[in-house]
Amino acid sequence: MKLSIITYKTLLFLFIFNLSFSNSNETKFIYDVEIKGISLIAGNVGKCLLIFQEDSLKTYNMNIKIQTTNLAKLLYPYTDEIMIKTDSTFSLLSFNQTIKPSKKNVKVEVDTINKKIIRNNKIQNFYSDSLYSPFSIIHLLRKQNLNINDEFRFNILSSKKIKKLILKVFQSEMISVPYGKFDSIRLRPISKDYKMKNNGQIEVWYSNDNKKLPLKIKLNSNIGTFIMKLKQVKND
Repeated sequence: MKLSIITYKTLLFLFIFNLSFSNSNETKFIYDVEIKGISLIAGNVGKCLLIFQEDSLKTYNMNIKIQTTNLAKLLYPYTDEIMIKTDSTFSLLSFNQTIKPSKKNVKVEVDTINKKIIRNNKIQNFYSDSLYSPFSIIHLLRKQNLNINDEFRFNILSSKKIKKLILKVFQSEMISVPYGKFDSIRLRPISKDYKMKNNGQIEVWYSNDNKKLPLKIKLNSNIGTFIMKLKQVKND
C-alpha cells in the first residue's frame, strides 16, 4: 500500500518533531534562597528553580522561578518567573518575566537580523552582535575555560537600557552549600556602569572542575539581595 504525499509529509514532520524533543538535554538546579535587605526576613526564606534545556537545533530554553516559602511567604509573598530563549551562543531571542503580587509583566523579543528589541510592543535599536541576560550568562560561562584574572565582556539587557558588563574571574575558594563542599571559582562584575534594575549586580561561584556547577548566585533585586545556594541537581 502506497502512502499519500500528505501522509508521508505528516509522518516526516512527526518524526522530526519527536526527534528534536528526544534529543533535548535538560538540567535542573534547585537552590535555597536567602534575602538580605528585609529586616523581618532572615535565613532561608525561599527557593529557586533554574532549568536549562538544550534542544537538537542548538538553541537554549531557560526557565527560572524564584519564590518565598513558608513564613516568609506569609510576610512577603513574592514570585518571579522568567522564561528565556537564546541562540547557540546564548544570545537572547526572547525574554518573558512575570512578578507577583505586583502583576508586573515584561515581554521581550529580539530581532537579531534587524537589530531591534521589541519590549512590550515598544521598539528599541541595538548595535552589538550579541545581547544577554544575567541568567543566560550563567550557563554560557559553564562552557568556558575559567582561569584566574580572565575577563568576559557582555552586553546586558537591563530594565530600560543595554549595559556593558565585565565579569572577572577571581581566586578559587572553598565554599559550603546544601549540595556539598566545593573548591570554587568566583566571578564578579568590575564594570563601573553595570547597573541592572535597582542597581542590581550578579556574582557567581562555580565548582572548580569540569562540571562548573553554579554553586552560589548573588543577585540584587527590588526587594533585597538574593543569595542562592545550590541544593540539588537533576539531569533528565
